[in-house]
Amino acid sequence: MAIRYTDEKKNEVLTWIQDYDKANGRGGQTEASKKFGISALTLANWRKKTAPAKPAKRGNKTKSVTKQSKGRAGSSELSVVLGRMTAVRKEIESLEAEYQALKKRL
Repeated sequence: MAIRYTDEKKNEVLTWIQDYDKANGRGGQTEASKKFGISALTLANWRKKTAPAKPAKRGNKTKSVTKQSKGRAGSSELSVVLGRMTAVRKEIESLEAEYQALKKRL
């Protein structure tokens, strides 16, 4: 039977993992699994969901944008723009797939 954890409990465990990792370098997830009786897979999923989104790697194009913009805008502005660009690229890919599916129907 699955157990539902409250957001407070999740935050408590994730904070404990961060503190452990700061003190010991690594191994917080494994120790938290033992201490709290929560599977390591569940803890990994919680960590992924709470981690800041990483922009997709797109080769040299992303690097050149970052190099060109360096010094002109703050890093938070760059992150916002890069996040929006990534979302638009995903939408374009989705629309292209939809277009190809509709095209096949004709």
